[in-house]
Amino acid sequence: MKGKLYRGIVVALFIGLSTGLFGCGKKVASTVPLDQGDHIMYGHYQGEDIEWRVLDKKGDEVLLLSEYGLDAQPFDTSDESRVLWKDSTIRKWLNDDFYNSAFSEDEKKNIVLSSSEGFEKNNASVYVDFKKPYWHLERETEDKIFLLSYTEMCEYIVNALGVENYDLERAYDELLCYSTEYAKQNLNQVFKIDTCGWWLCNPQYDTGDGYSTKVEMITAYGQYDVEPKDSKSYAVRPAMWVTWQSDMQPVEE
Repeated sequence: MKGKLYRGIVVALFIGLSTGLFGCGKKVASTVPLDQGDHIMYGHYQGEDIEWRVLDKKGDEVLLLSEYGLDAQPFDTSDESRVLWKDSTIRKWLNDDFYNSAFSEDEKKNIVLSSSEGFEKNNASVYVDFKKPYWHLERETEDKIFLLSYTEMCEYIVNALGVENYDLERAYDELLCYSTEYAKQNLNQVFKIDTCGWWLCNPQYDTGDGYSTKVEMITAYGQYDVEPKDSKSYAVRPAMWVTWQSDMQPVEE
């Protein structure tokens, strides 16, 4: 009887400790000495060091988003009317041309192959009476370098402000993006303003009305919109998961 009681106490203590450390087993406590919103420098592109914003961390890995628009690239240049992230030319460009030109061989070793199922709580059903399919598609491939999905943008940037529900009609200052000098020279912007629009990772769910042939993006005014996939008027903000290293220290914004 005493043995059973002892084992019960041990199990209870273990469960309590595990819950405190890992959040009911769903999230491992991070060892990374960086906070969401910190900035670090990593890699360089077209003669400029790349500044990254910390979006999340898990274990010894950290999710980074480029602070600036680094280049002006169309989402897709194929003849297809509608192309998902997995088949897009921008995905190939990010994981080939950009990856190989922006990072040294040592830096590449820290970049983690990752995938994402997004955040359902930030999505909405296409049909009123069903949970799925959702309006906003996700990035389900494994990539070294990628673009944020709509639900990731909501979770990591908008929700971090304390906003529970993203308002599609509202412009958010936190979504504003500035381009590097190189990107600025290649952007076909209609208006001469300092900020630039930037791509998310997918067109909307295909409703059959032709609207979903356009790709989701954030405008130069910090507002959600969709635009033709072959446009060169919008910047690329790469994102990636990396294994934290001691030289990845926060820098002044």
